[in-house]
Amino acid sequence: MRGRTVLRTIRLGGWEPRVVRSVVLALCFLLGAAAGHLYAGTCGQETQAALRAYLTDYCSVYDAGGAAASMLSCVALYFGYAVALLLLGFSGIGAALIPALSGVFGFLSMYTISCFVRTFGRAGVALALGLLGVRLLITLPCFLALAEAAWPLSIEVLLLSFGRGKRSAPVQYGSQYFFLFLLCAVILALGVCCERFFTPVLFRWIAGQVL
Repeated sequence: MRGRTVLRTIRLGGWEPRVVRSVVLALCFLLGAAAGHLYAGTCGQETQAALRAYLTDYCSVYDAGGAAASMLSCVALYFGYAVALLLLGFSGIGAALIPALSGVFGFLSMYTISCFVRTFGRAGVALALGLLGVRLLITLPCFLALAEAAWPLSIEVLLLSFGRGKRSAPVQYGSQYFFLFLLCAVILALGVCCERFFTPVLFRWIAGQVL
């Protein structure tokens, strides 16, 4: 009996809630990415032609140095998800919206990449890498870290709102939660600088090589 109890403890110990939440959020991102890729493939020839004309003009302007993302748009791109996750951590609705937001993140990212690939072929992979590579490298880890921290808190808020015991203690937002957001804010601020100054140079160089 004691041996069975030890084995059961070992099996249950392998399924840590934090690991499960991380896996679920990653799966939501991947499912959203798959949906974005499939949706990009449903575009008709007219839509693809219009998209190719738009991206060609965009790349030519960017290549000439005339396109530069505004500071406001860069801040929105880098901090939009982070601020949303921070706020959702204080709301019970975040229990459903945080996984959904992970799927939206994956959908929009892969949809953009797939549009580049379907428009420019193999060159589109390099162009998408030049345009989104640095952004995803910075925003995706921050998103997953913040989502994994905010999701269980929003679930606790949801359970309390449904009356999970009148004597239940309020949800505790420890200093680690806010420190994580500040740490991600610093990293995302560096990403905004890269988006403004490094990404245009990288994109123009790649566009010059493949177009």
